[in-house]
Amino acid sequence: MLIEWHPNRLWYADMPCRDLIGHHLRRMIVLKTNEGSLVVFSPIELTTQLQIELSELGSIKAIVEPSPNYHDSLSDWWLAYSQAYFLATPSLIQKRSDLNFDAALGSETYPLWKGQLLQTAILGIRKPRKIVFCDVESKTLLLADHLVGNQNHLPYGQRISASLAGAYREFRLPFIERMALENETQLRSSVQEIMTWPFDKILSSNGLVVKHDAKEAFYEAFWWAFQ
Repeated sequence: MLIEWHPNRLWYADMPCRDLIGHHLRRMIVLKTNEGSLVVFSPIELTTQLQIELSELGSIKAIVEPSPNYHDSLSDWWLAYSQAYFLATPSLIQKRSDLNFDAALGSETYPLWKGQLLQTAILGIRKPRKIVFCDVESKTLLLADHLVGNQNHLPYGQRISASLAGAYREFRLPFIERMALENETQLRSSVQEIMTWPFDKILSSNGLVVKHDAKEAFYEAFWWAFQ
């Protein structure tokens, strides 16, 4: 189930899901810190097989939900890994008051992975914020469901939805996000900060993949804000 993205550092697992719009892909990303513990981003359904594979990699130190939109499986993870740190966006913490979170994610890098991951939020949009990370060792940008794209490996319904949002071979910020823009200066500043990070690959929690020239792909989604 887990696919190694970068040797002994980064893994991911994809799970097809269905909602009112149709089929789409959900992706969990697992990072092994320099200390050997695991950080799980955007957890998917917790199966027995997944638990076995994770236990073979190491012990789970933190479970992170960087988007307010993905939280269906959090209760199972909270029960199974009660000793782990649980972190989420402020809006998701408000939404899931049934769970005890250890901290809210923001633009400041959380102390647990300081020096290993870069962290920020894309600001300027009048929507609950989502968090972006960058793993310096693997040079991978870790996105939540910030962007949409029409990539061949994605379910047909997700590709159609992305095309309707203006994404063909390039990534796009969803129309609903772009329509909620309230501070273009803040948005540009956020994008410029991320563009200074050392990444050349992208993994996202909604199934997007970029294996090279990732900065160009990321900038293409926001070029209009710099015109």
